[in-house]
Amino acid sequence: LREVSHRSKNLLAIIQSIATQTGRYSDTLADFLTRFRGRLHSLASSQDLVTSSNWRGARLHDLVAGQVERYSANPAHNLRFAGENPYLNPNAALHIGLAMHELAVNSVSYGALSQPRGFVQVTARMEPSPEGEEALALTWSEDIGNHHARRHQKRFGSVALERVVPTSLNGVSSLEISDNRLEYRLTVP
Repeated sequence: LREVSHRSKNLLAIIQSIATQTGRYSDTLADFLTRFRGRLHSLASSQDLVTSSNWRGARLHDLVAGQVERYSANPAHNLRFAGENPYLNPNAALHIGLAMHELAVNSVSYGALSQPRGFVQVTARMEPSPEGEEALALTWSEDIGNHHARRHQKRFGSVALERVVPTSLNGVSSLEISDNRLEYRLTVP
């Protein structure tokens, strides 16, 4: 029961943070509710994977596929994996799930998943960190066409990708957006 209580408190803290940050970057109540509900559904999806494993965690491919499938008309075509499929601990599963949700929503709105033949490439490698530990190097990349103008405005999605997720996992990230390409890199121990 203490473990369930501890995990519940952690989950509530994540929800509180999501609510606060979503509110900060929402223009209207309707905008807040739409975005907040999407993020809660994302968190619930990741939590379902963690719970079904008896709180051990989740496989990366299952986690990413679960987030993208909610927004993709053809997940078999729209999502391509390369590399390893590591087992993520519960905290990593929840936070990486949030990052994948933000990337998928952005892609459906402005990127590759907004185009009939578009796809995203997710690559995972296990590599040594500078401290000598093993680290997950995760990359999401996609062609975004000419939809780059709105992306320069800071919103919760970019804050989550660049600060919230890496900080919560003691990792580092980068989000690079060029005229025709988006690439997100996350490295976590």
